[in-house]
Amino acid sequence: MERSEYQLTAKCFSGLEGVLASELTELGAAEVVPMRRAVRFQGNQETIVKANLWSRTALSILREVHSFHFSGKEEFYEQMRVVEWDRLFGAERVISVVPVAHRSELFQNTMFLGQLTKDGIVDHFRDKTGVRPSVHTRDAEVRIHVFVNNDHCVVSLDSSGDPLFKRGYRRDGLTAPLNESLSAGLVLLSGWDRRSNFIDPMCGSGTIAVEAAMLAANMAPGSMRKTFGFHFWKDFDQDLHPRLLEEARQQQQPVKASILASDVNVKGLDTARQNVMNAGFLGPVTVQRNDFFAFTPPPGGGWLVMNPPYGHRIRQDNVAEFYKRIGDTFKQHYQGFHAGIISQELNGVRNVGLKPKARHKVFNGPLECLFVVYELFAGTHKEHVTSTRPKRPRLP
Repeated sequence: MERSEYQLTAKCFSGLEGVLASELTELGAAEVVPMRRAVRFQGNQETIVKANLWSRTALSILREVHSFHFSGKEEFYEQMRVVEWDRLFGAERVISVVPVAHRSELFQNTMFLGQLTKDGIVDHFRDKTGVRPSVHTRDAEVRIHVFVNNDHCVVSLDSSGDPLFKRGYRRDGLTAPLNESLSAGLVLLSGWDRRSNFIDPMCGSGTIAVEAAMLAANMAPGSMRKTFGFHFWKDFDQDLHPRLLEEARQQQQPVKASILASDVNVKGLDTARQNVMNAGFLGPVTVQRNDFFAFTPPPGGGWLVMNPPYGHRIRQDNVAEFYKRIGDTFKQHYQGFHAGIISQELNGVRNVGLKPKARHKVFNGPLECLFVVYELFAGTHKEHVTSTRPKRPRLP
């Protein structure tokens, strides 16, 4: 196996950088540095495979192959053309270019950035092999990410291929369901211990419950996928993936927690049940129709994570009253639980009427949201703090 160390970047949703950095550190990555919507780190080919198999919050894992400064489009084109692309992948591969530019006078239009990058790559292959790779945005086997900041460019290969949130278990269903990576991030941010009761009382397509089950089962979220971007690289050890995949499957364990996915929407429950079944958790995860405001949770406390209908999903006639009802239900029925709510209705969350234990700003696609975690208990917050505060020893 090649032991080369690479400069790598894991992309993620804003707000999940810290969680992702912890994941990568546990996987053995080195020089882990959280950034904006990304985490930079170092590792070898085994690190790349492990990150793709095990990261619950990453969207893609990028391997840097070239970086340079440029003063104009001719120099930029030449820098792209001199990369030894033919050593990285074959001309028979279908490629795509993902261009991003910040503070660039030359590339104020990312289409121009993508076109100039593609020209350099194609011309390299034409000069070396006489054959040019095909370019197709949707069906690409090799994705090249190009990031320009002012006059500096970083070129990376996408080792993931399709985004990592495409686990393989979810079918298209309800309007604006939570992304799998974000759902997993919320479960991790909630602090769930993976053993206590776990409830998603407004489950929609069931993504939060499935991600909780995968976490409790120590199931690698990428273990259902057959193809990653690194499968199409010439310089990659193709024996790594099957070996590490088998190791991941050997580490999976039975779910010990009771996980409930419920909703009032029957159509949504059909989708949730199908997704739970596709992921292999129809036993550990119970899917049933319940009205959150009338349902009595199982005894023993636990965790609750919910994505209430809001904004672009379902219009609420009275957002303030809706969130007040959620808070009242928490107080009446969920003592002994930790409860996490993600919502775009930042003002609405204030009407829950409880003091948050933690607040996290996250993004659901382009929507800025707040993920608020509450610790629910009997009595007032002051009484709870007083009763749980360590008692000072009396002086003799």
